[in-house]
Amino acid sequence: MTATYAILTPTAAPGAIAVIEVRADDAGAAMRSLGIEPVAVGDARVRDLLGVDLGVVARWSMDLIHLMPHGGVAVVREIARRLEGWGARAANPDPRAAYPEAETLIEARALAAIAQARSRLALDLLLDQPRRWAGAPERAADGRDRVLRRLIDPPLVVALGPPNVGKSTLVNALAGRSVSIVADEPGTTRDHVGVMLDLDGLVVRYVDTPGMRDTAAAVEGEAARVALELAARADLLLLVGDVTAAPIGLVPLLSLRARCVVATRCDLGRPPWPHDVAVSARTGTGMEALAASLRDLLVPPDLLADPSPWVFWGQPD
Repeated sequence: MTATYAILTPTAAPGAIAVIEVRADDAGAAMRSLGIEPVAVGDARVRDLLGVDLGVVARWSMDLIHLMPHGGVAVVREIARRLEGWGARAANPDPRAAYPEAETLIEARALAAIAQARSRLALDLLLDQPRRWAGAPERAADGRDRVLRRLIDPPLVVALGPPNVGKSTLVNALAGRSVSIVADEPGTTRDHVGVMLDLDGLVVRYVDTPGMRDTAAAVEGEAARVALELAARADLLLLVGDVTAAPIGLVPLLSLRARCVVATRCDLGRPPWPHDVAVSARTGTGMEALAASLRDLLVPPDLLADPSPWVFWGQPD
């Protein structure tokens, strides 16, 4: 059986309900094969969705169904993974069906991307794409395109460092609200804390990890292992220390990752070890500079200023 699927709702952030389109030669047979109780054409029913979630299945024709689970990012990804394991291949839907007002395919793609983009830096760049692509030959995505894709799909920033150097206070200051437990006690943050942050126009997924120390208890050691696994997938590492403890010992472990070394609590004194930015969450010193530095490391200004067309559609690598 030939089958394809396409995720029609934004994939980078959670929502109330997601919509996954599945096309197959025989949608009824496909549902039975997937373990979904069949739904008649023109009907919609609550069904178990591949053992992942309870949601709505709507059947629009003999070959088209929509699966509508809860819109959590992990739920959608797991359903997509199971569909691929079943044999369906990913297919990008034609955005002109959703944006009939668009005069060209590029304009429809831009409107679809704007609906998904989390970063305000993306808006003007996407709106200008129809003009840039007019008469330009279509091409495969290159390194510049993949970096700019971070304007649509928020990149991952992971903060690492010793305990009790102000990492949790730092993320709270960047977020402008309390998102992480703060205390002057090593081991306070025993699990990672994730939050979406707007870094001067660029939205990122920021993960604050537990402090790493040699004498950690078993539960903290497991948390540190998870933190390093996250760091290995990060687009940018934030190595954090203060005048009492340096983060440089972590650098050899993750030497191939892009990174920014930050000295916190600079109101208590500047540390002697090399750092890129010194900040004080208490006084606000250096916070704007840190946000701008992280933004520019993730999406360099010269790439934003490049006037050439951008391959912004399709799935990121």
